[in-house]
Amino acid sequence: MLLPAAVLMFSAYHAIRGNIETLTHIVDAPLDKLLTTKKIQSKVLRTELPFHLYLNRGEAADRESFIRSSVDIDIMFENLIKLKTNTTQELELLTSAYDEWNSAKTLGESLLTLNNIPENNILTAKVDQYGRHLERSASLLDGIVLNLQEDIKNRRFVAQESEWRSIGMLTLVFGLGVMLALFAGLSLGQSVIQPLRRLEKSIKRFGKGEVSVRSNLQSSDELGGLANAFNVLAERYEHIQNELNYLSVHDTLTGLFDRSKLHEEVNMEIERAKRYDRSFSLLFIDINDFKTVNKTYGRLVGDSVLCSVANKISSTVRPTDITSRYGGDEFAVILSETDAVGASETAQRIIDAIENDPLNIGDGKKLTIAINVGFSTYPNDADSDSALFAVTDHSLLEYKIKSRKTPRLGRIIND
Repeated sequence: MLLPAAVLMFSAYHAIRGNIETLTHIVDAPLDKLLTTKKIQSKVLRTELPFHLYLNRGEAADRESFIRSSVDIDIMFENLIKLKTNTTQELELLTSAYDEWNSAKTLGESLLTLNNIPENNILTAKVDQYGRHLERSASLLDGIVLNLQEDIKNRRFVAQESEWRSIGMLTLVFGLGVMLALFAGLSLGQSVIQPLRRLEKSIKRFGKGEVSVRSNLQSSDELGGLANAFNVLAERYEHIQNELNYLSVHDTLTGLFDRSKLHEEVNMEIERAKRYDRSFSLLFIDINDFKTVNKTYGRLVGDSVLCSVANKISSTVRPTDITSRYGGDEFAVILSETDAVGASETAQRIIDAIENDPLNIGDGKKLTIAINVGFSTYPNDADSDSALFAVTDHSLLEYKIKSRKTPRLGRIIND
């Protein structure tokens, strides 16, 4: 009588193990590739720093740093291109990005090994050409990152379907196991049926969306192994779900909410304002003359400016306020239960925090940052989400025209 139940439990155990491997493969493969691609992109952009330092200072350590980074980038590119999971589009983008990097590397090595520095106009042209190759390589890698992020979202649905199939199969197996256990007698029921029901209950809760549920069944037999396998599956799935949830609503550079999440939060804030007869404000912030940094110092310094501005905005507003990267060099903040006066005061605090604290970029140099801010208040200025965004954008434009700030981003202060 015990043999059929043991066979069913053994089969269920291996079925769960197979589903764990399937779920892991479904989601981990693009996640690993995404992280590797971002790492390559970061290293490619960072080669610009030792390159410029060598041309300015002529120190051998800067040249050696460039060479070491080049070797690492070549190895990572070659390993990523060899992956059998690459699609035709990904392989084309990778190959093109690698070609652009090789062009930049060849040009960089030629300049770093010159005995005599060429005339300023020639050197400037070559440095610009070097930077363009790096930017094209990074842009192509951006295309791969976007494709992988979309792929991860699609695979999430596939993983969920696989999980549901697994739940259905396990429910059927446990149902059969319970029937067999009933025929085995009362003594067998005490040792098998009750643990099976407890495990089945955990699985059903997991299937309803309680991804944090775990089985507390303590046993050293096959049933205990089955419970452990379920716990591993549930823990792995919960981790994957948390990672995907984070990636789907956050900007990968600054860690702030992305544009789609901002629109969702604005609509939720409008519903709360209607329910409790409250007001709230929306701020738009952009960096004045931001293109100067990317053009003069490269995207690595530009990314540092974006991260610095994002951190200072987040640290200036309240923990209950919602901060997001709206796109490019633009940011947005939802100020809950804040009228126009409060929004104006908050805007000024943000301006002071950013413009009075230049960014340290090394070698005793600091980069000044200037910003523009516009805001509107619900419901005084607008009574819908689309109108609120339009009025806030117009307010930002009026602020630019009224203040007419002299472009200061990119001005260097020497300590």
